[in-house]
This record gives sequence, C-alpha cells and structure tokens, in this order.
Amino acid sequence: MVEIFERLPSKSIIRFRSLSKYWHSRLATPEFIRNHRLRCSKNPPKLLIRYVVFRGDRGCKDIYALQPGDQLPLHIPGYRYLSIPKVEFPCSLMTMLSRNHVLVVGSFNGILCLRDHDNHNFSLWNLSIRRRVRVPRPPFISIVAAGFGFDPIADDYKIVAIDFDEHKTFVYSLKKESWSEVPSPSSRLYGSLLSEKKPYFFNGILHWVVVPEDPHPSRFILTFNVSSHVFGRILFPEHWIVEQLTTINGCLALISSEDVDSWKIRVMGEYGKTESWSLLFELKNDPFCRSAAFQPITNGDLLAYYKQDTNGDLLVHYGRSKVYKPQTRLLTKLFEYRPNCYKLEMDTYVESLELVDKQSATTCGKTVWACYDCAK
Repeated sequence: MVEIFERLPSKSIIRFRSLSKYWHSRLATPEFIRNHRLRCSKNPPKLLIRYVVFRGDRGCKDIYALQPGDQLPLHIPGYRYLSIPKVEFPCSLMTMLSRNHVLVVGSFNGILCLRDHDNHNFSLWNLSIRRRVRVPRPPFISIVAAGFGFDPIADDYKIVAIDFDEHKTFVYSLKKESWSEVPSPSSRLYGSLLSEKKPYFFNGILHWVVVPEDPHPSRFILTFNVSSHVFGRILFPEHWIVEQLTTINGCLALISSEDVDSWKIRVMGEYGKTESWSLLFELKNDPFCRSAAFQPITNGDLLAYYKQDTNGDLLVHYGRSKVYKPQTRLLTKLFEYRPNCYKLEMDTYVESLELVDKQSATTCGKTVWACYDCAK
C-alpha cells in the first residue's frame, strides 16, 4: 500500500492522510517524502508561470499557474487560457509603484523560496500542497543578494544571504531551522549584484551575475556551493550584458543582449572553463521590447516571453509568448497577456510533499480561475 501511495499525486496523498491516525503520520515521514520525491523527479517537469496582475484600486495579486511543458496553448482566435487553475499567493504588494513586493529567490523540489523585497522576510512555500514555512529573519538587515538551493549531501534545503557592505554571509538550514555564518567571498566585491534577477541553481551550485564598479567593469558569475559553502567565480571572455542564466541540453547557458535587435544564447560546453563558451543561436528581438524571459521546455525548445510598452507608459504594457525551435529556427506564437499583467516569470516545477511534515507550516494559497486571469 505504501508503494501505491508513493505513485500518487501530492494532492491525493494529502486527502488520504485523513484515512486514519496511522496513515496521517505514515504519509508524512521523511522516508515516505523522500521516496515520493524521487518518483516525482522522474516525471516530466511542469512549467511554472508566475504573473502579477494589476487590479486598479484593489491593488495587485500574485498569481501562479502550472502548465505541462508539452501542452502549451497555441495562439488561436477566440481561445482563452482558462483551463488551468491558478493559485493566488497573499503577498503585501499593494500598488504597482510600491517596492514592497515579493521576489522568487529560487525553486527546487516543489518548494518556492520567497523574499519580501523591503523587510527581507523569507518564506518557503510548496505550491502543490499549499504549505508555507516562515523563515526567521537573518542576523543582518542589509541583504544585497540571496539564493536558494538543495544540499544533496545533507538532504537539506538552504537559503544563502549575502551582505557585500558588511562582508558577511549567512546560510539558513531548513533541517536546523536556524541561520549560521559562513566564510564570505575571498575579496570584497565593490559593485552591485543583479539582485533583482534571481540566481540560477545548477548542479548543487548557485550562480549570480555580478556587475562590479570601475575600475573593474567586466561582469562575471559568482558561484556558491550549497554543500561545501565555498564561493567561486566564472569569468566571461568578453563584456557580455547577461540578462539571464539557464541550462540548455544539460549545459550552463546565458542569454545576453549586446545590441537592441537580438538576444544571443550561449552555452558553456565544459563547466567552469571560460574558453568553452560558444554561441548557440541568435534570436531576433520584437520591436519595442523592454525585457524578456526565457525558459527551456520539452524537446530542447525555448519558450520566450516578451514584455512591451504601450506608448512608452511603464504602467501599461502587454506581453507575448513564443516558442523557438533551435533545430528549425522557427517561432511558434502562443498566448498573449493583457495590459493588466505587468510582470511575468517562468521556471520548471516538480510537484512534491516537501514541508508537509513541518509543524510550523501553515496553509497558504487559494485556487482562482478567470477572475484574476490576464492571459488571452
């Protein structure tokens, strides 16, 4: 019976915990959660689409949707993207001009690490089972950068918070439920980290793109091994304006914008070797495009979301999504987003039971449908 339960979706297991006291505790043991996680990791990951919806005087809402990567909706006249239920996260975002908004620090094994931009509060949220754990505030206030990853050696989830001004780094352990100080980078980084762009977690290592100030204008990748707590660097051979880090075909990849007409996608053939960067392909940019988000999906395709201004007004813009096929170099138009959607992020997501055994976890997130939908 346990092996049958391990093969069920997370939501079904949550319901079956009400069968008896025995199953309530048995289905929340670390062993069962780990075995269920290993089985879920073999399933095709879903595409997590997060967008913030502006609702006029009622403020903004943070909406999350899980979409199968091989079933993305095509652009069909009259088609409405309403078939997938969404989840609303109750955040403190009130107006579009407010800086008090929630950042997605990272996602792994079904857990989203969320951070409040202004007061630096962290929380861990399992979207699939609606469970959230509030993390104690770190020992310092001025956080320049933060990251979230999984330590496979300790079987632990960790948050790293870095303060370049004070030259201090702290790591939060979910198992210990506490912060501890670890060695900071070997030299002070006199510059600004792109903290608005979340770091990329790959092969047990967090990656941030750093833009130092003069006299060292070259950008590079700051790395942090979640298991050993050791920092490192990956240099760029040229002055690339890196917009995003990702993986393509199992290799670390980056998207850069050296000119306004195109996006360049490069991959690192041999991890850690600066000379192994190579140009994979170049994607022409849409006119008037302010920014873009890219996410590799099934079959090696690349999902691109373009955000565009209307009449140059930062508060009124719309977005378009397309799939780029590197083999044929063709673009397939997908769904569009209405003007009330002003922020969109994408990530891969695998459903799990993580956090179900945490006594401090609370229920968070309600299902919504068309009332907050901004896609068409």
